[in-house]
Amino acid sequence: ADDLDELRLATLDLQRYLRTLPGTYDVRNSLQSSTPELQIELKPGAERFGLTLGDVARQVRQAFFGEEVQRLPRDGQDVRVMVRYPREARESLTTIETMRIRTADGREVPLAAIADAKFAPSYKRIDRRDRQRSTRVTAELRDDVDRAALLEAYREEFLPEWRKRHPNVSLAQRGGAENDFYTKLKSLYAVAFFVIYMLLAIAFSSYWQPALIMTAIPFGYMGATFGHAIFGLDFAMLSLFGIGAAAGVVINDNLVLIDYVNRLRRDGAGAYEALVKAGVGRFRPIMLTSFTTFIGLLPIMFERSTDAQFLKPTIVSLAFGIFFATFVTLLFVPAMYAVGADIARFYRWAWTGEKQPKLGEGASADRLDFSDEPSFTAPALSGGSTASQAGRRLPEFMRPAE
Repeated sequence: ADDLDELRLATLDLQRYLRTLPGTYDVRNSLQSSTPELQIELKPGAERFGLTLGDVARQVRQAFFGEEVQRLPRDGQDVRVMVRYPREARESLTTIETMRIRTADGREVPLAAIADAKFAPSYKRIDRRDRQRSTRVTAELRDDVDRAALLEAYREEFLPEWRKRHPNVSLAQRGGAENDFYTKLKSLYAVAFFVIYMLLAIAFSSYWQPALIMTAIPFGYMGATFGHAIFGLDFAMLSLFGIGAAAGVVINDNLVLIDYVNRLRRDGAGAYEALVKAGVGRFRPIMLTSFTTFIGLLPIMFERSTDAQFLKPTIVSLAFGIFFATFVTLLFVPAMYAVGADIARFYRWAWTGEKQPKLGEGASADRLDFSDEPSFTAPALSGGSTASQAGRRLPEFMRPAE
């Protein structure tokens, strides 16, 4: 809220309700460390004496706190000489009512004639959120308390009436900033994955192979989930950073595998032969990349220091995301590639009418990419004539690039 007094009243109202809930204790707010202070407001017409609020406040401070007039050296240190009211006058509140303020022309006028002085609560610290004054109310709950029921009662019974009593005070539950962060992070991850897809599409000259490479990313998220369950950790903001890092390693492993498959296909190997050779040839690099990363992160995962606990969600997400997605790279991605080869073979059969060999029966029959634009001859028409369709191009969905 903008008004600090109204914010304090709304805070106390909320505290009183929380104290009535069963199982709650130690209800606090961040405004409780208040101390009384003297607040001075100039009366209308005080400016004709040539005084400002700063002048009046400064003279009141000089009277009670003092003004340094000189420093005297003594025993290698400086002793400050302060000029102020005597101790008896400084310890009496009536002094404020009788003190006089000196004007610019040397005259003295009573403080009560030019200003109103009153004591009001002051706060050592004022928090702000979105440029508005804010306070935080906290409460502890016993372990046997049904938190969901308390939260439901708070939202349905208390919150509507509280908003009516304090219309100029806004309320935000803890975690609202985290929800905003998650929303923004989702958008940023969507942009990042789109850029990765476009870069892979340019490199492979294909639309479906980048999608195949990125299919292992959800399994990295599953691995991070299992890792948090094993270590008994809750998902936090830093956990998402570890998942993003694991996605990069997973994409690199799939990139190595699919690139080698494409090289073998360009050399004339069929889909089945290329998948087997690529799986065998790239097994060691993929396993070494994943397991060395996982083993290198083990010391931090099992570290018990406070600093390591802060990084643990990120490390667990990264390590188990890579570990889990490694087997996806070696098993799931080749299987999806073979499914793609079957789909391409089906569309060739639907387009040309020619019977297609099964996967692994022939090197060129199950190829997913076409370096040339083949021509086809249609089957004989009724009457014994044939219709030549030389130069007939395959549709786009039947011509996946390498």
